Amino acid sequence: MASSTTFPSVGSEFSELWTALASQYAVERELGRGGMGAVFLARDVRLDRLVAIKVLPPHLAAESDLRELFLREARTAARLSHPNIVPVFRADELAGHPFFAMPFIEGENLAERVGLQGPLPPADAVRWLREVAWALAYAHARGVIHRDVKPENIMIERGSSRAIVTDFGIARVEFGPVLARDALIVGTASYMSPEQIRGEALDGRSDLYSLGVVGFVLLSGRLPFSAASVTELLDAHTRQPAPPLASVVPTVPATIASVIDRCLGKERETRFPTGESLADALEKALRLSESAVGRTGEYAVAALSPRDASLVWQRAVALQVAALQDSSTTFGEHRAGGHVAARELEATAIAAGIHSRFVRRALDELMASRTASSSVTA
Repeated sequence: MASSTTFPSVGSEFSELWTALASQYAVERELGRGGMGAVFLARDVRLDRLVAIKVLPPHLAAESDLRELFLREARTAARLSHPNIVPVFRADELAGHPFFAMPFIEGENLAERVGLQGPLPPADAVRWLREVAWALAYAHARGVIHRDVKPENIMIERGSSRAIVTDFGIARVEFGPVLARDALIVGTASYMSPEQIRGEALDGRSDLYSLGVVGFVLLSGRLPFSAASVTELLDAHTRQPAPPLASVVPTVPATIASVIDRCLGKERETRFPTGESLADALEKALRLSESAVGRTGEYAVAALSPRDASLVWQRAVALQVAALQDSSTTFGEHRAGGHVAARELEATAIAAGIHSRFVRRALDELMASRTASSSVTA
């Protein structure tokens, strides 16, 4: 039986709670702390299983709106039953301490995985992104927006290797009461969608933007935006186009990179509409990239004569020109009468096989010629 006397160094500020819980949970050690709570490892003495207990710190529990927000986290998570979402065993308030208990997930989060290994293989990244997309789709269908999707909140379970989404601590239930605290911008700055930063009403596509940032990190090992201050970082998310993933990591298959790029659209209408559609797009992108690799491998050991090599080269160039002409025609038809964002043009060119530096050079030349024409006219 655990108490503050038995474990004086384990969350001593919660000693009254440990005493109240002693008949059910034996607290062993602290796992970590975040903005909305401290998490402790404990053993369920009745069922002999490890659990994680999340407790709201006393200085926050003193604020009624924060206490209600924290308890709502538990109620929100308890409503969700999905293999890729951590469940809640118990949610309560004892001795003035709001808390909830959930399974202890043995493994590591994606931030730790990337920190140790660097960028992940595309197949691994796509698998875990798809599982998270399914989990978010399930939550979104029930009116729950996570609002804090980031690598630290995605655990990879040891043994099963499945992704499990944790910490719906700042999720907002769209059907539920609106608290004053909801009006504040919450979330982690590096992963927040433009509309979340602006304090607008959110839907599931905000989470998909955040998941796109996660995908960018998993595949490149870096964030799409970096800044000297949080203010500059938030401004980048709202105003600056994200760099195409292929321009940062050319080795990532173009089909997968284009899916991540779409997630990072500034306007929610340009992103995938649902988690299911994102998961499907990722699966298709991976399949196409693996198929392309397989076809290339079939000819890797082929020996060609100089004449045959020249014929293959000329035919490949001709096919590339035809594909570019088709893309240009289709692009023009779709955009007739409207303007085209330079970033969208660049992404389309990259997907067609043109390196981004050539697109930027062409844009520079166009701007230079227009400037020269303006000077002559003046």
